Amino acid sequence: MARVLLMQLDGKLPNVALMRIAAHHRDLGDSVELRRVGNETAVCRELGDDFDRTYASLIFERTRHVAERLLLERPDAIIGGTGWGPQRLEDVGVETRAQDYSIYPRWRRSIGFLQRGCRLKCPFCVVPAKEGSVRHEQTVGELWRGPGFPRELVVLDNDFFGNRLWPDRVAEMVAGGFKVCFSQGFNARTLSADEARAIASVDYRAGDFKTRRMYTAWDNRRDGARLFRGLQHLVDAGVKPRHIMVYMLVGYWAGETHEDREARRRELRASTSSTSPTTRKPSTSIRSRPPMSRASCASASTVVFPTSTTSSRGIGLR
Repeated sequence: MARVLLMQLDGKLPNVALMRIAAHHRDLGDSVELRRVGNETAVCRELGDDFDRTYASLIFERTRHVAERLLLERPDAIIGGTGWGPQRLEDVGVETRAQDYSIYPRWRRSIGFLQRGCRLKCPFCVVPAKEGSVRHEQTVGELWRGPGFPRELVVLDNDFFGNRLWPDRVAEMVAGGFKVCFSQGFNARTLSADEARAIASVDYRAGDFKTRRMYTAWDNRRDGARLFRGLQHLVDAGVKPRHIMVYMLVGYWAGETHEDREARRRELRASTSSTSPTTRKPSTSIRSRPPMSRASCASASTVVFPTSTTSSRGIGLR
């Protein structure tokens, strides 16, 4: 029996890759230990450490220095994740899709992917290169942990509507009475009226599962017309504007100016009666970084639509 150490170097949610690794090794009869690591010191060997294999996963590139320190401490460590490189679990012999939730004993919800891949090829996003073309992953029933656990799903899909089976997945969510956090959001630029109605039919939630929230993003100012058309579809379908959080990618495009960013914020503000949206800005320029996942990029700036009645664009934000 081997002793296996798993290290989660960043991220608040349970790490699906580490859960799959845990399931793989437990099937082999190995013992597994998880450590959540927040800084370089935390990757140092502890008294009595005697592990046969070490795995680590990081989502964000800002955590690379922790992974690099880990390699100094444990040169044989296997490191992966979006923040590190394009490696896949299959590349290190992990084929199982099973997820071992026991390494997160306090986590009661269900988390995972219903589909993988993306139809688009945004230059700032690693998903197409890492996951490839869109493919089905599992059903809602397979994602849910089953009786005894809350009907609360954290869906990590990067292109939910890219999966041709999405109507089946939505029907399963509605019929099962699930609350769903679509943590990666939807691409409002490509939303059809039917897709917007599907979103409205689901009990969509923020990560706390208390607030009604759905997410989308405005990555490029040139996409404004398509974005607002998608937002209009959502509102027409019954999604309340205050439920929509719009992330803005800033500092990535060459030649982008502060005025470009402010113009997008003003247009979003003009779509509501609010003059005080919630905003977060990065401490460093995203443009100086290599391509990253939308989850990394989108955290740059956000605007939440409060309740409103009319819009300068004619969008009925009721």
